[in-house]
Amino acid sequence: MTKRSKQDGLFGADTTIAATLPAVDTGAKDELNLAEFPIAALTDRVPDGQTTLVFEDKLEQREGPPIIRRLTISAPPKHGLPAAVDDEVIVGLIQLTKRRNNFTDPKVHFSRYELIEVLGWPQNGQSYRRIEEALHRWVGVVLMYENAWWDNAEKSWVDESFHILENISLYDRERRRLGGKKAAPAAGRRAAKRPEPEGAPLPLSSFRWNEVIFRSFQSGNLKTLDLDFYLQLRLPTTKRMFRFLDKRFYRRSRLDFDLRTLACEHIGLSRSYKPTELKRRLRPALEELERLGFLEPLPETERYSWQARGSWRILLVRGPRGRAEEAEAAPGPRSLASMLAERGVSPKAAAELAEQHPPDRVRAKLEVFDWLVSSQDKRVQKNPAGYLVASIRADYQPPEAFTPADEAGKLAEAERRAAEAAGEKARSARLDADASTAKDAALKARWDALPEADRERIAATVRAANPGLRRWKAMLEPLCLAELEARGEGGGVEAQGSLFPEGGPIA
Repeated sequence: MTKRSKQDGLFGADTTIAATLPAVDTGAKDELNLAEFPIAALTDRVPDGQTTLVFEDKLEQREGPPIIRRLTISAPPKHGLPAAVDDEVIVGLIQLTKRRNNFTDPKVHFSRYELIEVLGWPQNGQSYRRIEEALHRWVGVVLMYENAWWDNAEKSWVDESFHILENISLYDRERRRLGGKKAAPAAGRRAAKRPEPEGAPLPLSSFRWNEVIFRSFQSGNLKTLDLDFYLQLRLPTTKRMFRFLDKRFYRRSRLDFDLRTLACEHIGLSRSYKPTELKRRLRPALEELERLGFLEPLPETERYSWQARGSWRILLVRGPRGRAEEAEAAPGPRSLASMLAERGVSPKAAAELAEQHPPDRVRAKLEVFDWLVSSQDKRVQKNPAGYLVASIRADYQPPEAFTPADEAGKLAEAERRAAEAAGEKARSARLDADASTAKDAALKARWDALPEADRERIAATVRAANPGLRRWKAMLEPLCLAELEARGEGGGVEAQGSLFPEGGPIA
């Protein structure tokens, strides 16, 4: 491990180059293969003696048996397997590459101070040690993908084995020459951030990406990453789940997975856990993503569905924070092919479908397919990818119960407006009823305030106009009130009561 002299303090002269960044788009990115399977353990420290991790899932094919996709992570005993914090370091290195050269050069000059700033870690000795340990570890780790590395240039799943970093160079003190003079080191204090003069040299420390992953960068196999959101997540399980789901939510709002496949093969929980334990281990991550708006909250009865003994499925619905950014360009045949491949269609068939059929048809069938999967429809349970391919080629009509997203939005808007109209009508009715009640109360008060002779005259007028009512108090009362209102007699009196109290005028 590289040692730091006391003269450098905690930060050393690394800090003086923190602002040396070219004027390129600094939007955060994530590599899609690294988001699909875990490349590190979820723990802070891997047990001694464990030097291998394996993750795998099954990719259905229309023709032939399913493909087993597998990632094996191997590490030499000296540095061991990568842990959760090492995964964060790789995310940070991707951002530095984007900032420094926009993925045009596999060799990236950097300072540890700058990387710590990107990751939002405290600027202290512990952070420097964690950075250095992670970098040394990644040089020794081997990733072996079997049918699991997506070659975006060839649009195919391939086998690849490589070190994620080819080499690193870490200097004790980052030195610069300004005007032919060596810059003075920061002595035991954090150096101030000053604007770099034009043409200032790059920091001496550097890392170099392996050719395989750098080729993936350059082929555009990247997605936008909400780095601020990612860094505020508290749990390693939540961070891993966020990266995986953020990739899978592309143009989809509902995801349905086999519980064990999601939890063990894509998040990294132990395969020894039973379904009950898997649910318990996932709960804190789900609750954190729900609280921050990435996932819609669901009750467990809706979140999980039983399939068979020991087999459960998990439903995840995208929340308001989980809406992935739209692609920079309108989706063409290649992006549609990727969307088909993500749903299990073989790369060759996906490319043919995207090229031979109208894009609108492909997108429509994808939407119906996602709806069928989320509904656990029997038509897609046996061979989902086969059904999707056939639906595009034969132009299957959507099920009667299916509502396209745009129409669903219109229906939801119509329902909202109808609910608002009904609410307004009910509010108006309540106001009318309140006004009528107040009016009746005022008339009763006026009636009670009238002299006995005036009440007798009004009651006599009402009985004369309605001889059949005779002494029916309940029917005479409103008529007397109406007669009183028509005459405009009486004043604003507070008293209230029945028009015909016991022993009243019509007794």
